Amino acid sequence: MASQQEQEMYQAIKQAIMEQKMRPNMQLVEEALAESFGVSRTPVRNVVRRLAAEKLVTIIPYKGAFVSCPTIHEARQVFEMRRVIEVAIVHKVCASLTDEQYQLLASLIQEEHEAQHGGRIFEAIRITGDFHLRLAEASGNSYYYRYLEELVSLSYVIIALYGEQKTKCCDDHQLILNAIRQGNVNRAEQLMLEHLNEIEQALRFEEQYERPLSLTDIFASGRSGVGSS
Repeated sequence: MASQQEQEMYQAIKQAIMEQKMRPNMQLVEEALAESFGVSRTPVRNVVRRLAAEKLVTIIPYKGAFVSCPTIHEARQVFEMRRVIEVAIVHKVCASLTDEQYQLLASLIQEEHEAQHGGRIFEAIRITGDFHLRLAEASGNSYYYRYLEELVSLSYVIIALYGEQKTKCCDDHQLILNAIRQGNVNRAEQLMLEHLNEIEQALRFEEQYERPLSLTDIFASGRSGVGSS
């Protein structure tokens, strides 16, 4: 289990990626991160490995760790695969959703709504991903969840690279959940397809972005938030 120190560092770096402060292909230099957070290299390595497992970071042997940079083709493949998996998920969940699962999903939508309207975009995007993962969990198929978890993490990077810092998914999520609750398989599948298509269509597939800030600039406040080891 990650220490509190590592968890705080992980959250800070993940947020920096999602908020586009750390841009695709930016290198995560161990020395700079350790200095920014006032820690040794060991917790930095642990955090980088965790981010790599989530596909937010790519580790290149003998070169280092870099913020992942999906190409336009890869981004389209991610959403193509999400459509296949998530339509199958809602199809299955329509016949098996329990009251407890419904309440959990409904509460996530409420949290997403509050975060969105409160201007907490990073939190809203995270909850958006959680909603899709909880649907996969409700299907009872662990493989759906396993593969979707990777696709959702990649979606974070894709949205950071090609999208904008905004989300309006909670209305779509409510419609999808209502259809599932009613057992309306065709409508639930169609709503999920439209939802994912809208997310993909809103992306700006231009591989041009500004030069990123330095790690020191990005995590200037990191020292005060993470203890030394």
